[in-house]
Amino acid sequence: MTGRIVVGIDGSEPSGNALEWAVARARLGGEQLELVNTYSVTAGVDFYGYQAAVASQPVEWFIEFSRQLLDAAAARVHELAPDLTCTTTSQAGHPASVLAAASEGADALVVGRRGLGSAASVLLGSVSNQLTVHARCPLVVVGPGELPTTGPIVVGVDGSEFGTKALRYALGEAALRGTSVRAVAAYDVPYQVLRVVADPELLVRMRADVEAEAAGTLTRALDEAREPGGPPVSVEQVVVEGPAADAILDRSDDAQLIVVGTHGKGMVRRILLGSVSRQVLGDADRPVAVVDSVERAGDHGRSP
Repeated sequence: MTGRIVVGIDGSEPSGNALEWAVARARLGGEQLELVNTYSVTAGVDFYGYQAAVASQPVEWFIEFSRQLLDAAAARVHELAPDLTCTTTSQAGHPASVLAAASEGADALVVGRRGLGSAASVLLGSVSNQLTVHARCPLVVVGPGELPTTGPIVVGVDGSEFGTKALRYALGEAALRGTSVRAVAAYDVPYQVLRVVADPELLVRMRADVEAEAAGTLTRALDEAREPGGPPVSVEQVVVEGPAADAILDRSDDAQLIVVGTHGKGMVRRILLGSVSRQVLGDADRPVAVVDSVERAGDHGRSP
């Protein structure tokens, strides 16, 4: 059965990169593409330097503009991969709501990190943030610039359901791409403890215990995330002390994709708190996949 990848389209550079990433991914997994653009008549347009007050323009103007964007995107898909099946959807409404609804049952929703900031724009910065919560499948956020095609899949792991889902998604992506996974677990000794414990030897033991806990969490998550009989994927396990987002970003310089969950848990600082995912999304210079607990492992990586 062929899966489906939904792509937000708005004509911006990040949107174009999102499309190219989605095409490359669909060629690996055999999914069809659904290109989505939304439009509204309640604000001004700022499209590649062109600005105008458009609230008084007829709805047909916006529909035509939306169709032109989608036609151009579909032509680009055909240019890059003539054999891919590609459909287009133009719909009035709020971008986050429309894209979230379109993501129901999809293998992935792919958007640009930033958009045009206009009524015709699908990919406002706030939209990608909203989709981290409301998308009904894994969300991939792609920024401007070069798209890496080699290197490992880097994933944050914390022992929560969200972290394990993220790890499972990373393993599936690595298997499709013929690459490895770098699983990162971060830990911190609570600041309050550092303030009151004066014995250096005790602090060393405490740090060692917390590090061992994080390492054990990573190992258990990996055992749970691996699919029985699935393709073998090499996994580098990294346990590091420090802020969670920094731990992920500092070990992603050679990554082709970063994977995080939407939330985390734990008494020690864990890796996948909502704020951590947002920081990774904002600071990463490569595509980031955000995986929520609704992701269905059996649906990932489907092929015809």
